[in-house]
Amino acid sequence: MNEKKALGILEYSLSKELEGMQFYESKAKTVKIKQVKETFEDLSSMEKGHADYISSLIKDVKSHDYGHFSQPTDVGKSFSKRATQEIAYQGDFTAVKSDIPVLRMAYLIEEDFMNFYNKAAESVEDEELKKVLNHLAEWEKEHRDRIYTLYQKLSKDYWEHMDVEPLY
Repeated sequence: MNEKKALGILEYSLSKELEGMQFYESKAKTVKIKQVKETFEDLSSMEKGHADYISSLIKDVKSHDYGHFSQPTDVGKSFSKRATQEIAYQGDFTAVKSDIPVLRMAYLIEEDFMNFYNKAAESVEDEELKKVLNHLAEWEKEHRDRIYTLYQKLSKDYWEHMDVEPLY
């Protein structure tokens, strides 16, 4: 294993996961729609879990103990199942206007995380690290898709409420 490269990828990953956690914590306090708030609270907790996991991998690399380099337990399944159970929004559509751009930012953050992990996995030769990075990419894909589903539903509800078709 190229220890320097592995540590570089993992330390960068840790900083991005912590940044994501802080973004979701912060935005959960400012968004207005309950479903968006709950989604961001869930994501903040998941990003914390990712950060803890990556921290343990960094310790393993530094101590040359690669025994824990296995795919992490999947914590995203119940999260992604909830995406199909969301109900149409029936509340204050002013809130929808303010929350939709925040959902879009969250989508882009998760897209960036997913792309980073995919590219990092392609760049390493160590098969165990590659598996870990690919699994992290899958987690971020689940987050991205969950956000996109909520974004699409709220956008659709908003445009239907406005009784107009979107211009895009």
